[in-house]
Amino acid sequence: MQIDEMLMHQLFQTTRIISYSLNRFFKPYNLHFSEWGIIIILMNSAPLTQRQLACYLKIEPASISKSLAGLEKKGLIIRETGTDRREKNVFLTEKSKSLYQQWNSIAEKHRKTILADLTLEKKQELHLQLKNIYQATQLYDEKSRI
Repeated sequence: MQIDEMLMHQLFQTTRIISYSLNRFFKPYNLHFSEWGIIIILMNSAPLTQRQLACYLKIEPASISKSLAGLEKKGLIIRETGTDRREKNVFLTEKSKSLYQQWNSIAEKHRKTILADLTLEKKQELHLQLKNIYQATQLYDEKSRI
């Protein structure tokens, strides 16, 4: 296996194990990693439309719709029709707002445990490298659509 292939494989495996691990900690709350990502975004940027969420998370509209239906069923979000009847605005419920700090504490403990062996300098370096990979992927994706 060449280094580029090994690197991409490691990135994929790392993100998968992080998701899997956090899902275990969220299980008692009937919350999934993907749902947590939506809740974080809405906590910091609400209201957003389903389309805006899908674009930000880089997932298909059908997938975001399914995730939002699950969150709505759990009483964690509300979807309301906007000015355009085809679009839905998404809001957090009071229930999710009241549980946010508890969930965030779990996620923070998880992050700190995983990143404990990295110095601040290494964290900053890794963040920069991951950001560069993200931007290169975005550029590649945009060019491949032309």
